[in-house]
Amino acid sequence: MIKTVLSIDDDKVVQFLHRDIIESELFCEQLLEAYNGEEALDFYNKFQSNGEPIANLPEVILLDLNMPGMNGWEFFEAFEKRYPQYIEKTKIFILSSSINPADISKAKTEKNIVAFLEKPLDVDKLTNIRVSWAKC
Repeated sequence: MIKTVLSIDDDKVVQFLHRDIIESELFCEQLLEAYNGEEALDFYNKFQSNGEPIANLPEVILLDLNMPGMNGWEFFEAFEKRYPQYIEKTKIFILSSSINPADISKAKTEKNIVAFLEKPLDVDKLTNIRVSWAKC
């Protein structure tokens, strides 16, 4: 079972819906939420400064792309640069409403992104995430 998931999305309604489906499907033991890339990086800053064991890292990140402040791509680039020691432990899934072909293409070519999934999150997408996570 997946221990921890970090959902990064600026929309509180979307976060509520993600939480509802993730909890109802017993997808993970713990769900963390960040409302933009900066909040998510703050989580990793605290994690590192507290000396947390790497086993406590989120195993899955659900990453929205279109957010105010630091968007999803900016978070991803900063995460790779600042925390290369965490990137192999964490499987990143883009979960976005973006229909921009450049976003989809970039997600497919980035070695540290497992998949691009269109919102909304549903049971089938959770199943695909679980299967992909298990294969990684």
